[in-house]
Amino acid sequence: MDVLQNPKYSYLVGKQAFYFKIFKVLFYYYSRIVFTLYAPLKVFGRENLPDKSFIFCSNHNSHMDVAVLAASAKKNFNHFGMLAARDYWFDSWIKRTLVNTVMNLIPVERKSSKIRKLSIDDTISLCSSFMDYGKRSLIMFPEGTRGEPGKTLAFKKGAATFSIKLDKPILPAVIYGSHKIWPRGKIFFGWPTKIHVYILDPIYPSSFLERANPSEEEVGEAIEKITLQLEKQIKEKASLLYE
Repeated sequence: MDVLQNPKYSYLVGKQAFYFKIFKVLFYYYSRIVFTLYAPLKVFGRENLPDKSFIFCSNHNSHMDVAVLAASAKKNFNHFGMLAARDYWFDSWIKRTLVNTVMNLIPVERKSSKIRKLSIDDTISLCSSFMDYGKRSLIMFPEGTRGEPGKTLAFKKGAATFSIKLDKPILPAVIYGSHKIWPRGKIFFGWPTKIHVYILDPIYPSSFLERANPSEEEVGEAIEKITLQLEKQIKEKASLLYE
């Protein structure tokens, strides 16, 4: 079966059913209240937001970073999708349905998965279909996990790979302050504090490819260069904020 025809992933293709959207909208407005009264959010560089689909990438030190990025773009959670392990988040109807009422999870196979039901091309197809409807975007954290504040981990190549395969720009950003409110390992919010988001210059994959039909080697080199550029932009800005 074509992955785009699979009813499991119908919420990623075209317009979503009402019950998939309502809780995302409600959660967005709840977040707006949090980022106005409890954790005032100030955004710098909003003029860098592309007028088309993009891959939002930032440092990752808090449970609330997805909500921070969505609010910084002034878009509700219907607008953003995130990659998630198929063997964990999609292994049951209940888990898949409950989580996807507040987040648009796009399945991807983990390297450690023993049973592979999706190819990388399947995941790319789902991402492409999701993004092409209403200029929706992805959120990816290139460190791959939540790190320690001020200590940026080495970036993985996933964001650059998807950027090239989808032909979508990467929008780098740096979040500062969310780690003070809801850090890794904590269940509840901490003391109120301000959160700042710095949206940096977009990275366009086409500028790293010299011709329209690059070889696999040229694509691999472009992925390396994009990853290094993304890491450089985020690390340089983060180092100024965390000194």
